[in-house]
Amino acid sequence: MITLRNGIAAFLRNNDKYLLMNRAANRKIAPGVWSGVGGHVEPQELNDPLSACYREIEEESGIVKSQIETLDLQYIITRRSKDEIRQNYIYFGETSQTDVKQTDEGVLFWISENDLLNREYTKTFAAMLEHYKKRSCNDRAVYVGVAENDNGNLRMSWSCCEDFE
Repeated sequence: MITLRNGIAAFLRNNDKYLLMNRAANRKIAPGVWSGVGGHVEPQELNDPLSACYREIEEESGIVKSQIETLDLQYIITRRSKDEIRQNYIYFGETSQTDVKQTDEGVLFWISENDLLNREYTKTFAAMLEHYKKRSCNDRAVYVGVAENDNGNLRMSWSCCEDFE
């Protein structure tokens, strides 16, 4: 039986720095790797991942919705992990808030944009951030990434999700 797991992540920017979490070694999913702030979508949030994103940002960093100037969905990543389909909604946003609380889920750092790709991420997040860095700063499209198995290696297929009417 295949089950579904929905997650969200936010990459908040303040000037030229991004808020990243180095995930705790005891985490079930992606222990010890770098990520944006995020987590699981709760059942009542399934049709509203933006609300889940604001909730997770506040829980993990202490930054509240009113301290976030923009928060835009820019990626939806879908992958299979054994008998589970994992779908992640990735938001990028701006905040003027730099003070963050720490959480037992990992350690938060403000990382320079120049160092954004110099961290160990999950393979799908690394591919997404490489794609993100190549985009125009004015590109607000939503991209859907599907993780594919290419002889044991990750191949991401990216499509721009656009209205056709």
